[in-house]
Amino acid sequence: TSNHSVKFQSFCNEFYKITKFNNSILEQNQEEKISKKKFEKARKKIIGKSIKKECFEFKFCSLKSYIDIYEEPKICILKIFFPTLDSSNEFKIPKDFKIQKELHHDLNSKHIVLYGFEYQNFDIEKCFKIIEKNQNFSLDFPNYINAYDGFRIFLFYLFKKLKFYWTLSLERKDKQSLCEFLFYSRSLYIVLSSMNTILDKNLSNILA
Repeated sequence: TSNHSVKFQSFCNEFYKITKFNNSILEQNQEEKISKKKFEKARKKIIGKSIKKECFEFKFCSLKSYIDIYEEPKICILKIFFPTLDSSNEFKIPKDFKIQKELHHDLNSKHIVLYGFEYQNFDIEKCFKIIEKNQNFSLDFPNYINAYDGFRIFLFYLFKKLKFYWTLSLERKDKQSLCEFLFYSRSLYIVLSSMNTILDKNLSNILA
């Protein structure tokens, strides 16, 4: 959801459910040890694919740090934890380290699972397949996605939600399902009727 995300992790034949509360500044995780049976059950409902990595804790410039070494894709991610927001803004990489490329988006396990590492080749068809299979999650777009692809995914997501609650309201004939259907109907109407004001004119013509 927009408030938190859940991941399942195995380490030395022990299994954990980790709930991460979304906060761009503070790292907030809630860890729960679970059984192998519960882990395998959750694994069957995975969105995307599982990943393997090694994690090492150490001090970097006297600060608590981790380095994640991924098996696939073959990349390493350095995480540095700062005591205050000001100290993070003032931090400078030592001269012995050379920054080859600066990434203006979150690069973590969640994004690698959902989008892979080839960010310049965003796989929109993969997103459609994920949404087709399951709509019970909130959209979380990476910063590198272009407006055209993002809008197509957003419309498809709204349409699948609309279709789901229409079917559910016919089956259950209850007020809640009907209200959800009406909510997504209004959402689609607002988005489509506002295309010329929120998007570039050429893009609106292409989508129309």
